Amino acid sequence: MLKMFRLGGNMNTKKAFGLVLVLMFAGSLSAQTQSEMFQKVGVIGDSLSQGFFGVTVEKKTQDWAYPVLVSKQAGASVSYNVLKGPFVNLEDVLKWDCGIFCIAESIIGGNASTVSLPTHAGITGAEYTTVLRTSGKCEDINATKQVKEWYWAKWYWYTYRWVTVADCQEPDKFHRFGLRDAGTQAQVMEKVKPTFLFGSAGANHVLCTALHTSTDCLDETRFKRDIREFFRRMAAMGSLKGGVLFTVPNVTAIAFLENYRDPNGRANYSGLKAFFRNSVSDPNQVLDANEVATISNFLSMLNNEIKAQGATMRFAVADLRVIFDDLKENGRPIRSASGWSPGNARANWPLPNQPGVFGLDGVHPNMYGHSLFANELIKAINTRYGFSVPQVSEYTAWYYDSLNRNPVDLKKFLTENIFGQAISWVVSIFT
Repeated sequence: MLKMFRLGGNMNTKKAFGLVLVLMFAGSLSAQTQSEMFQKVGVIGDSLSQGFFGVTVEKKTQDWAYPVLVSKQAGASVSYNVLKGPFVNLEDVLKWDCGIFCIAESIIGGNASTVSLPTHAGITGAEYTTVLRTSGKCEDINATKQVKEWYWAKWYWYTYRWVTVADCQEPDKFHRFGLRDAGTQAQVMEKVKPTFLFGSAGANHVLCTALHTSTDCLDETRFKRDIREFFRRMAAMGSLKGGVLFTVPNVTAIAFLENYRDPNGRANYSGLKAFFRNSVSDPNQVLDANEVATISNFLSMLNNEIKAQGATMRFAVADLRVIFDDLKENGRPIRSASGWSPGNARANWPLPNQPGVFGLDGVHPNMYGHSLFANELIKAINTRYGFSVPQVSEYTAWYYDSLNRNPVDLKKFLTENIFGQAISWVVSIFT
């Protein structure tokens, strides 16, 4: 009996020891796989990836962009051209941290530092079409035009013929400073050959409706053509081991838009208007109920395509539409390690005693918002690949976010302050 017990004990010890070895090996394999996948991170994208908030891009905003945060948490890094504008950081201006000369320098814009081949190529304003076609030198690398070419048809006959040549128009400053000589975002990735890709550039295909209160920019054919072409090229590289995409939230629910009811009861003058408008004087300044329905249908199509591409590429996909709807409805609790909370963050810019996830433009996340965004991507990556990438501390991000700690009531400023009214005019031009 004792002999059997001892034998059983030895067998149990051996089994336990073997199990420990298996777990240790599995953990090592997981870490190795994660390390291999994040060996070289590549980024394409739009303003969310580049780190645009406060109507500008600069180092302190780029450092908090979601690809930078997620890559750091995964033990990797990305390189990018550091911008100093164009446009201004509204928070700095409203808090008098940026004077006349600072504003002028920011509006002009430029580079604080550069790299010859950035691994992070996300650019403000980009969509899958510009990812394929817009470089730091040309607005459309595929654009052509007809010009006269003069030649001697015979020794006595000097004439011309029409020939097709490249039509390289200068792109916007974000592309010029962000990409410089590296090519288009797609070309940059083909040179970098990343092992992991942040590949989302779908938002501006539909966000344009909110910014311009119009559905004229919606183009399903172009969107599907270009997103499929982009991922076909990425798959052809052969270097990718993984990546992450995200769906686009309901763009008609962002802080940039607010409800408006026409005093005269006109349906096409009622709906959603830009927050900085006090009234609506033209149907083009509002998204009415029919336009909102059109946008919702387009958004469903767009997100289904993003999910399909994610499945084809075997990427992680974060359903940010569902997450944002929950944020809009229930808020997001913020808690320190000790359990103290400043409250639930809402889908607006911060107000006194009310944390928020948006910057002052009502479109892009603030520092805290980017940490929330990064964590949702980390959750999707960990679930898809079985990794254990640690999350960003959302409380720490809130704590160091000067906009959340010291809120600015932008709407009040824009309507009651002369300087604010001037800023409102600038914002209206930008949007």
